[in-house]
Amino acid sequence: MDNTYNKINLGFRDLNIVKRILHYKKIKSTQQLALSFAETNIKNEHGTIIIADEQCEGIGRGKKKWVSPIGGLWMSLIIQPSIETEKINMLSVISAISVCEAINEISCLKTYIKWPNDILINDKKLAGILINSSVNNNKIDYIVIGIGINIKVNINKIKLSIDPNNISPSEVTSLQYEIKGKRIDRFILMKHLLEKIEFYLSLLEHDKYDKKIIEIYKNLLNIVGKRIIVYQEGLKKYSALVMDIDNNGGLILERDDKLREIIYSGEISIRKEIDK
Repeated sequence: MDNTYNKINLGFRDLNIVKRILHYKKIKSTQQLALSFAETNIKNEHGTIIIADEQCEGIGRGKKKWVSPIGGLWMSLIIQPSIETEKINMLSVISAISVCEAINEISCLKTYIKWPNDILINDKKLAGILINSSVNNNKIDYIVIGIGINIKVNINKIKLSIDPNNISPSEVTSLQYEIKGKRIDRFILMKHLLEKIEFYLSLLEHDKYDKKIIEIYKNLLNIVGKRIIVYQEGLKKYSALVMDIDNNGGLILERDDKLREIIYSGEISIRKEIDK
């Protein structure tokens, strides 16, 4: 382990959300380690960031494998936000917005969110977010925000490791590939990202601009008015029209049988015309 906090840009010190940064060359999973820290010492772990050069057992949503070789930003952030438990899903919303905005500003690319929290560019996956939480007696013990961004990873190496049942190898990309040579420093990107998370988290904690956050999220999703297919355990569950985004980031759906429903997690895909 290397205590990055003492070695990289001291600008991290002006972020309230950052208390310490633990840097590992190679570990199984930043998320698993962060969760173990949070479970055993939560009172002292707010603001702990775990970052790894490489993960050998990186995990995504639904316990899917997240391929994370050298060249990416693989990190997990532990926080104890002062928000109501009803707003937990908003942590996924502000994390996705923060990743999009940080990448867009530092690279001049135009990324967008694939609901609920994958980050895409040109229909290819660039980054992903995993949120784990613990709630007791209607009080949030901790939130762990896991973020993985393909910066200058070897895409061919990732493609060889991808389970084609989860995602097509052709649907994965990296920042370096998309910007054709411009160098992106992961720690500079990480600082931009944490600044964004801190800003939006502060708004949530002070009950400010929740509707504005949802509008930003809605614009980055660009899914309202589109027909989707909702999946459960990899199988098609039903088709629906996305009517709107609710105040906590859920999809307000009208199913083909006209039943209204709100979902906050799951797998979806845009329904093609040919499927109608």
